[in-house]
Amino acid sequence: MRPLAVLACSLALAMAPSTGLAATNDGLSAQGLAAESAAGPLRSLVGRWSGALGYRDYQSDRLFEIPVTTTIVQVADGVTQIRTSLFDDGPDKPVWITTTSLLDEAAGTVTSASYRSGRSVELTTETVRLVTWTDPTHWTLVYESAAEDDDQPADIRVTETRDGDSLMSVKDVRPVGADDSAWRFRNQTRLTRLGD
Repeated sequence: MRPLAVLACSLALAMAPSTGLAATNDGLSAQGLAAESAAGPLRSLVGRWSGALGYRDYQSDRLFEIPVTTTIVQVADGVTQIRTSLFDDGPDKPVWITTTSLLDEAAGTVTSASYRSGRSVELTTETVRLVTWTDPTHWTLVYESAAEDDDQPADIRVTETRDGDSLMSVKDVRPVGADDSAWRFRNQTRLTRLGD
């Protein structure tokens, strides 16, 4: 089992702040959707959350889960968020990861810096698009970036869905240059909102 090998990257990708800049939705016009995008998904995540990180272990091809609690704070500039997460990887193995993320609405990107004791700071930039929107607590975003998976160059896709007090982020990976049939599940973060 290698639960901690992917946590910093997973958190930066799976819990990056939401923007939803380019999208369509049957319920709203593209113009109405764009007007809601920054204030809806991004700010709706502020608060305390609890759940689990589930990851696919490459040796056994099984899903393992470890508990996680996350607190998300919105900075007054409206485009910066700070997330502090505690992962419980077993007795006496708490892992803290703090991620600061900046939304660039004009570019349609989120840039994140993740901090974890004993590791180098990890920087990630992702493109993001809003694929469904009902209201600030019911939506789906897709984040995409190029990075590494299992020490190999890979395309990374994270689908983040909020349904009321539930938030699910699913990370899929594929080798760079492969077609859509090559996408494979890598990990997921499922959270339940606890409050402000």
